[in-house]
Amino acid sequence: MERTEEGKYKVIITIPAEKHFYELLDYFYEHYPLDRAEEIANELRSTAKSLEDQPERGAPEIKLSHRQQKYRYILYKRTPRADIKIIYYINIKINTVYITDFFPTEKDNRIISERN
Repeated sequence: MERTEEGKYKVIITIPAEKHFYELLDYFYEHYPLDRAEEIANELRSTAKSLEDQPERGAPEIKLSHRQQKYRYILYKRTPRADIKIIYYINIKINTVYITDFFPTEKDNRIISERN
């Protein structure tokens, strides 16, 4: 695998993360006006893609600290009270970021470990 551009990392959304992303989209399209649901979906994708530039900026994910990989997360603010954690780890050797989950913060944090 190679960098997309000099200094950038490749961002890969894992199959489980993709499943969680589409579950969120189903929720958005059911509970929000179409324009807002599409806006959230696009912003969420852009936020995930932004990890190409500085993936180390995310905070450590404490619920996954027992894992071999060093999981991190960045937050996407969906509403003033509801965020989505984009959970990922970095393989520095191949300059790749693996997104493992799109986790709504209103869910019980104890299930993060089960999902990742």
